[in-house]
Amino acid sequence: MESNDELVDNMIKAMELLKSGDPALNKLASYLYKADDKLCEYLDKLKIYIELETPKSKQTQEAGKLLEQIVLLLFKGLKGVQSLKSFQSAGRQYDLLVSGDDIDWKVVCKTLYIEWENRNIVIEAKATKAPLEDKQFARLCSIIEHNLRGAGLGIFVTLNGASGFPKRNSIRQRAVSDCRLRQIVFHARTNKIVVVLEKEDLFELTKNGTLIEVLTRKIRDLSELSGLPTTPVEQFHEIDLPAHLKTLYPSES
Repeated sequence: MESNDELVDNMIKAMELLKSGDPALNKLASYLYKADDKLCEYLDKLKIYIELETPKSKQTQEAGKLLEQIVLLLFKGLKGVQSLKSFQSAGRQYDLLVSGDDIDWKVVCKTLYIEWENRNIVIEAKATKAPLEDKQFARLCSIIEHNLRGAGLGIFVTLNGASGFPKRNSIRQRAVSDCRLRQIVFHARTNKIVVVLEKEDLFELTKNGTLIEVLTRKIRDLSELSGLPTTPVEQFHEIDLPAHLKTLYPSES
């Protein structure tokens, strides 16, 4: 009789045969991220910092290191990770560069709409209270396009999102500007992706599968441009329908 690990491995091998976007692939995606047991402890520390009204300079520096630790705990939980690097390159500081070369990582890439030849993921952690500015977003786009040519996905891990992106509980956004506009133009020009995680997203990532679900929703919204923030992972279905259609959709209860 197969153990649970052997069963999961066989499922992942089957996933590799599916095409990107296949519904069957999405159903199995939760096996591609295992939440670290220490993640809740570090998120509790981050919550203490977030609740500070006027943090001191030293506290902000410590929060930056803490956010980088959280980033490492998150991305080492992806199935198939073989390379985790944080280093100072020639003129560039990379908070985290993540990649792999085997079949497990290939399935992760397929699930996240990443081309295999661009299978690296580069992550920037920003613990500032203010939303990310366009010049910071532009910097990461430039790194992906000119320095890390093998990266197909860039991720900002922030506290309060990025300028121009829809906010939680806001009305539908009908125009794009700032970082959101740059995200769209960069994707159209290079077919590469940059997404933003904020504090609300981070606190959802303590369960297996959630990182994959959040990233997939944010990546898919880049092509849909719904004008709304991505649906929280506890909502299994993403329902965005006008009233005359929503009445026909069965209630989750």
